[in-house]
Amino acid sequence: MGQAAPQTLSLRPLLAADLDEVCAIERACFGTPWSRELFLEELAKPAICHWLVAIDPAAPPGQGVAGYGGFWKAVDEAHFTNIAVRPDWQRRGQGRRLLLALLDLARERGCLSATLEVRPSNDAALALYLSEGFTAAAVRPRYYTDDGEDALILWRYQL
Repeated sequence: MGQAAPQTLSLRPLLAADLDEVCAIERACFGTPWSRELFLEELAKPAICHWLVAIDPAAPPGQGVAGYGGFWKAVDEAHFTNIAVRPDWQRRGQGRRLLLALLDLARERGCLSATLEVRPSNDAALALYLSEGFTAAAVRPRYYTDDGEDALILWRYQL
């Protein structure tokens, strides 16, 4: 599994049926993973909360979600909440693909700018965001509850 070329993945909206896989990726990627209930709350607010999943159509049932990402629309801003790629699909361009698709979706929904928080120690994510036009604007001290790490607040002022 995971040996197919990245371009074989398709992007589509997140469904409740994807949540077992999404939650497994959350647990694999984050020290303080979101719960299934939080994702269900997000799905119940489609005017505000926008989510995509990257799907491997060749994968067996229950193993097709390779990544996901989402944002909240607040007036004309997109606040990115989570972007994660399953460990066996990392370093293959899927995080960038999800980020760019989410930026396009935010633009389509009327957003003019985007923001997110990222751990300063997450070198790969930070490099991705900076390469796609985000800039560091501030720090949230001791933001992450699992280890007290600060969060960098990044902004992309034009979509």
